[in-house]
Amino acid sequence: MTKSYRQLFLRASFVLIFFSTFFVYPQSGSVFTDDKKAREVFMSGNMQEAIRHFNELLKINKNNKEYNAFIGYAYLVTNIDKKKAVEHLQRAIQNKNNDPYLHYDLGRAYLLTYNFDKAIESFNTFISKGGKEDGDDLPAKRLIEMCENAKNLIPLRVNVTIQNMGEAINTPFPDYFPFIDENESVLYFTTKRDKNSPAVTDIDGFKTADIYFSEFNGETWSKAKRMPNTINSAYIEEIVGLSADGETMLIAVDNEYGMDDIFISTKSKKNFLRSERLGNTVNTLNREKAAMISPDGNWLFFSSDTPGGYGGLDIYYSKKLPNGDWSYPFNAGNIINTEYDDNFPYIAPDGTTFYFASQGHNSIGGYDLFVSKWDEQNLLFSTPENVGYPINTPDDNRTISVSKSGRYAYVSDFRENGLGELDIYKVTFLDVTPPYYILFASLYSSDSILLANREINQSKDYKLIVKEPGSKKNVGTFRPNLHNQQFSIVLPPGFYIFELWSNNSPIQSFEYIVPDREPSDNELTIPIYLNN
Repeated sequence: MTKSYRQLFLRASFVLIFFSTFFVYPQSGSVFTDDKKAREVFMSGNMQEAIRHFNELLKINKNNKEYNAFIGYAYLVTNIDKKKAVEHLQRAIQNKNNDPYLHYDLGRAYLLTYNFDKAIESFNTFISKGGKEDGDDLPAKRLIEMCENAKNLIPLRVNVTIQNMGEAINTPFPDYFPFIDENESVLYFTTKRDKNSPAVTDIDGFKTADIYFSEFNGETWSKAKRMPNTINSAYIEEIVGLSADGETMLIAVDNEYGMDDIFISTKSKKNFLRSERLGNTVNTLNREKAAMISPDGNWLFFSSDTPGGYGGLDIYYSKKLPNGDWSYPFNAGNIINTEYDDNFPYIAPDGTTFYFASQGHNSIGGYDLFVSKWDEQNLLFSTPENVGYPINTPDDNRTISVSKSGRYAYVSDFRENGLGELDIYKVTFLDVTPPYYILFASLYSSDSILLANREINQSKDYKLIVKEPGSKKNVGTFRPNLHNQQFSIVLPPGFYIFELWSNNSPIQSFEYIVPDREPSDNELTIPIYLNN
C-alpha cells in the first residue's frame, strides 16, 4: 500500500471529529459497492457497515491484500468476531511490501483470541520493521507485557460464576456500564440500542448512548426502560457511577451542555432530577471520563487527563466542602495511577473497597479491573490487585458495581454466546460467604385457610425436613412455633427439597430455591398448602 490503511482512518477520523459532532452514513438492506464507496465507509468510522462493503468486494477478489487489511481492522475494533480479524489480517500480511502496522493489528487480534505467543511474535515483527504506534495506541512493548501477564494470570482462574442477564436487559446492540444499588434491587446501564429516541446515529453506526434502568420485582428483572429526558438527550449520556443507596447518579456526557464532562443527578422521591454539571474543580477543558461518590457522600473519585498527572487518564479525589462544593482535587498517586490510562473509579458500599480500570499494572489486555483498599483517615490506597480471569479478559473491562455483601457484581463484556454486542453480566464471587435468609413457612388447608394454633397443637407432630436434592442429605429438621404457627428456617442460597411429616410419616414434599442474590429483605414467607 502507498498509504497506511490506519493513516487513512486516523486522518478521516480527525476530519470528522473536527468538523462535525456526529457523522451519519446511511445503511441499506443490500450492498452494491465499489472500491471508492467501501473506503469512504471505512473512513467514516462505521466499521459494521465497512465489513458489509468489503465482504462484497472480497467475494470478487478473496485474496486482495488491501481489502483484507481494511476488513481485518474493522473486525478487530468491532464486537462481531475477533477470529475473523486474525483470518483477514493473516491474508493481508502476505504482501511483501505490507504496512508494518498490519503486524501490530494482527498481534492485537491474536491477543484478543488468546493466542499469546503468536501475538508476541507479531508485536516483535512490528518493532523490528521500525513500526511507530499511531495516536493513542498502546506501545507494542506494553502489549507484549500484557501477553506475558495473561499467560501468568489466566491459569489462576478466580472462583466465580458469570451469568448473562438475558433479554430483559441485553439486546443485539451495545449494553454496557451496569450499576446497581447496594441491595441489588435496581440496575442502571448504558445502551446504544436502535430504539433510543430522540437520538442520532453515532460515528460507529449505532444510535447515540442513553441510560436505561430495570427493577427487580422479587423474582425477575423487569424489562429495561429508557430514563426520561431529564437524564437523556439526542446525544451521548453514559452512566459512570451510582451511589450505594441508589440516590445519586454520575453521568458522562457529550451533548449540547458538555463535552467529556461529568454531570450529577439526585433522586427526589422516585425520580431523578435533571442532571447538572459538576463544578470547575472537577470538570476542566480536558477530558473527565468517569466519577463515583462514596457511600457517605463526602468523597468524589473521578478520572481526568488534566496536565500534571502520571500519564493518560489519572484518578483523582475531592472532598465535599461545607457549602456543598467539591474541594480542589488530589491525585490518587502512583500506587493507583500509571503512565497509561487509569479510569472508572468505583467505591464499594463498604466505603473502603476501591475498584478501578487500568491499562497499566499487570493488565492482561487493554483495560483490566483492579481492586484496592481506600484508607479515608490517611488518604492512602493499598497496592492494587488484578481482579482476575475470567472477569478480566484480553479485551477491555471497564466498570464493575458490587452489592452490599461483596458477593455479587455486575460487569459488561463481549463474550461468546452473548446476545450480540456488549452484554451485561452478573458475577457471583463464590468465595464470599453468601447472605443467609430466614424462611417463615406456614401451614394452610387445601382451601387456603391458615391452620389455627389449636389444630397444630392437637397433632403436635408436624415437622419439616430440609434436604439437599442430590445427596438427600439432611440440612435440618424444623418444628412449628406454637405462638405464631410458623416454621422458622435459616438457609443460605441454594436448591432444596422440603418434606412435610406428620405422625412420623412424610405426607408431601416440594422443591424450593433460596435465591443467590443480595436480599433487600432477608426474610422470605413460604405458604405450605396441605393436600386433601
